[in-house]
Amino acid sequence: MAVGFFTNKYLLMPVVTFVAMGIAAFVLPNFYNNLAWEPLLGYAAFLAVLSFVLTMSMWVVKRNRKRSKENRSPNETIDEAENKKEI
Repeated sequence: MAVGFFTNKYLLMPVVTFVAMGIAAFVLPNFYNNLAWEPLLGYAAFLAVLSFVLTMSMWVVKRNRKRSKENRSPNETIDEAENKKEI
């Protein structure tokens, strides 16, 4: 989540998650006899979808927070700063 928050490249982490887990799905069965690649690739897809949902929700929250800051008048911001100094 930090990568998307700080770099504004929101789709980077779901893609990296799927690629890394997909590679692991094909490499790990070579070392374990009782392990198949299908469940691991399914788990990689599940994690990619979960990462995508978290990324999009973070994008929406960040976008709405930016819009609310833009909609505030400068006087409100100055008043808030002055109130913090008094406290």
